[in-house]
Formats: sequence, structure tokens, C-alpha cells
Amino acid sequence: MVRKLHSLAGLIAALFLTVLSLSGVALSLDPALERLQATVPADGQISVAALAGRVAQHYPDVEQIERTPSGSIIVYYTRNDQPGADRVDPVSGQGIAPHAPSGFSRWVKDLHRSLLFDTPGRAVVGVVALAMLFLCVSGVVLLVWRVGGWRQIAQPLRGGVNQRWHAQVGRWVLPALLLSALTGIYMSAATFALVPDGMQSEPQFPSRQAGVPAQPVTALAALLATDLNDLRELVYPHPSDPSDVYSLRTNQGDAYVDQATGALLSYQAHGVARRIYEQVYQLHTGEGLWWLGLLLGICALGVPVLGATGALTWWERRQSMPRIVGNSAAQSADTIILVGSENNSTWGFANALHNALTQAGLQVHTAPMNQLAAQYRRAERLFILTATYGDGDAPSSASQFLARLGKVKAPPGLGFAVLGFGDQQFPRFCQFAKDVQAALLAQGWRRILALETVDRQSTQAFARWGQAVSQLIGQELALQHTPKPPRTDAFQLVERVDYGEQVNAPTSILRFAPVARSGLGGRWQRLLGGGRLPHFEVGDLAGVVPRAVQYPVSIRSPAGRATVFWRFACESFPKACAPNFFTA
Repeated sequence: MVRKLHSLAGLIAALFLTVLSLSGVALSLDPALERLQATVPADGQISVAALAGRVAQHYPDVEQIERTPSGSIIVYYTRNDQPGADRVDPVSGQGIAPHAPSGFSRWVKDLHRSLLFDTPGRAVVGVVALAMLFLCVSGVVLLVWRVGGWRQIAQPLRGGVNQRWHAQVGRWVLPALLLSALTGIYMSAATFALVPDGMQSEPQFPSRQAGVPAQPVTALAALLATDLNDLRELVYPHPSDPSDVYSLRTNQGDAYVDQATGALLSYQAHGVARRIYEQVYQLHTGEGLWWLGLLLGICALGVPVLGATGALTWWERRQSMPRIVGNSAAQSADTIILVGSENNSTWGFANALHNALTQAGLQVHTAPMNQLAAQYRRAERLFILTATYGDGDAPSSASQFLARLGKVKAPPGLGFAVLGFGDQQFPRFCQFAKDVQAALLAQGWRRILALETVDRQSTQAFARWGQAVSQLIGQELALQHTPKPPRTDAFQLVERVDYGEQVNAPTSILRFAPVARSGLGGRWQRLLGGGRLPHFEVGDLAGVVPRAVQYPVSIRSPAGRATVFWRFACESFPKACAPNFFTA
């Protein structure tokens, strides 16, 4: 169920998540680029009063000074009845360059915040952030189940190319995506007043002051006591109104300053709600934390990769689902096959069993284990073929089986047999199959065959179990199913040395080299890291797959690790194709 919900949420939200992630990548560059151009003095080096005095020397008609979270100082002024804005050097007060916000950045920001649809778009973005949170949490759960527990979370991953890329990229970017999702949800909730942001708290505007001559800005006590790195905004009083006041905004709070005495006339410290909101905003945007913004942007590049690999994995799983031909109705069948599978690999074996039994003249009904019926009126035998997911858990098509089984009474004329599929490198090999058999026996069901297990989709083990089924039904069955072969790597035999023939203990050591492509394909192969040895560990064994053989020869590793399948070009050296002596 978790996998189905994960896939459904990912497929629905993939496009929106891609748009938000790519726009987030673009926005993550702004704080770093701005910080690169800014001059940030040390704490306590420059006061707001000193900065205002330096700015006044070059901008006598200054109206407002703003400090951005990345440290840039912006001066707003009016000159010759024309408004202007310049970025200035805080040390000298001189202008550096005109301040002209990028229209492209504003467009990208609107796209990221609201998908260019204002309020409805902001609501959609909030829902997408919730979807990303669910995908992160469910992804962690699925990954833990897949590798067999938290202790194996960092172990190498197995499976198809898309599955491995999806899981590996997810491991790399998960913390950043989780942070972006949580902060995005909080900001969306604040936008719709679901949580307070504290922005409504403002200092009370002071009563009109007596028209006392104003002091120089460099002599105002409140501005002298405020460090430049704490400044957010200083708005000047109207030059023709001696009773007007300065408006001062800092990281700690907002205040009004008397231009005659330099005293704080009123002050409003930022409340808890505003401090939380501003901290969340900083963590989400990276403004003021340029290095975090870059890190979040880099990790956001993984979202399109996760979307593409997730969609391809879903499609491959859907395509691998076999189509059961001649599936009898559950209440008219004499043989029931129930299947527990996570990635549909077990369905191929179930389909082979279904076809063989149908050809033997039986009425067969095949269904997922979750569709266990309350009764089967004509059924004489029940075959359960189930995989085990992760650390002994039920696969997705059998997640409800044990709960449904507890509500079903054991039919007296129906016997069962369980066939488990798994991988012996996991400590709880075929554990769910064992749990299913134990539950059936505890419910009083009659067992007609002992529990058998199939390691890593072994066709030989499946065929041997088929012989037992043949004896059970009194008819010869030929159970043959060839799973999709694993990915192979092409190698060329370069040397062979034989030992031990004189003492009747022949041993051969073979040396192989990766086969490099020529021309443009070879250059692309080298660029993408091809033409090199695949990863393996000491004690692993290789499965040799000569080109004349349709399916690889599986050689078990003594250490219990997964077999490494390599494909060798053996036509020029036929003797090397004997697979019983090659150790990697």
C-alpha cells in the first residue's frame, strides 16, 4: 500500500515538483551571487549612524537605506525629481552600481511561489509541498524495507538501473528535500493565515513631536547603538517636516527614532511567531545563508531525476505484470493460486504454474494474496507463491493477507502449499512465506506440500517444486519460467593459465579485459565511465554468460553475497566457456 501511494503521489505531482525544483535552483543562485558582490564588515565595525553619514556625503537627498539579507546596501533617493536606487559601499558610502532588480528573477520567483496564478497558484504550491513531504517520508520507509533495516541504509543497492538511480539519488538529496518541503508547507500555511507569521505587530506611531531642530544623523544615539549588520531598513523623515521621525527596522525589532534627540520613541521587539517565520523563510530561501541556498539548489536538481526514474520504474513494473490467460472464476475453480509480489517478478512464476495446471485440465483461478476470498466453493488445492519484502515484511500485493486470513474459517476439503521467493543474502530469507504457512496452520488449514523456497528466482528450484506438484495432482507438469536476465558487462578473454592437470585437480585462471567500443560510441562510453570493471568484492563469484547461452550460469558466492553477472566474448576461446572454475 505504501508503494502504491508513493507511486500515485509521485506520478500526479511530478510535473509540479519539477517546475518548483527547477525554479528553486534558479532562485538559489541569487543569494550567492549577491553575497559575492557585497562588502560585509565585521560585527561592531560600522554603526548605522556612521553608514548614514557616509551615504549623506554622496547622496544628500537620500530617503531610505536598506540592507539585504546577503549584506548588500541599497540607497533610495530622489534627484532632479527622479527616483533612483544605487548599491553602495558601506565603508565609503560611494555608489557601486545602479540597483535594478532582475525582471527574470521576479518572474521565476512568482512562478515558484504561485505558478503565476496568484492565490489559487499559492494553494497548489502548498499542496505540492505536502506531496513532497509525503514522498520523502514514504520514500524513506520503502528504502528501509528494501535494504532490510536501518542498519543497511547505506549499503549498495540492487535492482534495475532506474530503481538504483532512484534510490541512490533519493539517499543523497532526501535531507535537503525534506527541509524544503517542511519550510514550504509552513510558509504556505502562513500565507493563508493557518499559522501566525507575526508580521502584523508594529510599533505604535509616536505623537507629533515639537519642531525642535534636527541633529545630524551621525549624532543620533539610537543609530549609533545599532550595528550595520543588524540593520534591515532605515527610512528618513520628510526633510520639510521637523516633527517627522526616522523609521528603523532591525533583526531584533522595529522602532521610531526622534530626529531631534536620537531617542527611541517607540519600539516593538519581534515576537516568537515572527522569529520562527523569519527563520523558516531563511532556511527555505537561503537568503542570509548563501551556502545553504546553493546546497538546496544542488539537491533540487535531483527532483527531475527522481521523477523520471520513478516514472520509468512504475512503467517497467506495470509492463512486467503478466496477463493471465484463461483465468477461471474464483467460485468455479478447483485450483487457486494466490500471489504475493512487490515488483511483479513472482507473477511470472505464478503465470507459468497457472498455464501448466490449465493445460493439465484443471480449472485455475490466479489472483493477488490480498484478494483472498471468504470461501472457495469448489477448490481442492491452494497454492501460495509469495516473495518477502525487505526485512521479512509482506510484499505490496500481500499486505492485507494475514488480516483477511484471520476472518476466514479453514475449509475442510481445501489443502494448501506455500512456495517462497527471496534472496539468501538477507538474514530473514523467505520470512513472510514462513509466516504465511505458520498462520495457515494455526488457523487449522491442511498442508498438502512442505514449504519450499526459491533463491534469487532459480529456475531449477522452481522446476523441482513443480515435480512435487506433479505427484500431488497425479499428472506430469513441466514448470518452466525464465526471468528477465540481469544486466551483463562485455569482457574479452586475454589470458588463460592451467594448473593441476597432472594431479587430476585441474584449475584455470582466466584474465579478462573490458570490451571497449570504437568510434563515437566508444568516446561516449569512456565519457560516461564505461569500459571499466564493475564493482565487486573479494569472495564474490562471477556468472559467466557466453554469447551462445541464452541465460546466465549462476554461481553462488561462498560469502553469501550477490552473484556478479559478467558476459564474456568466448567464441575465439571456446574452452574458456566452462563456468565452473572462474573466481572473481
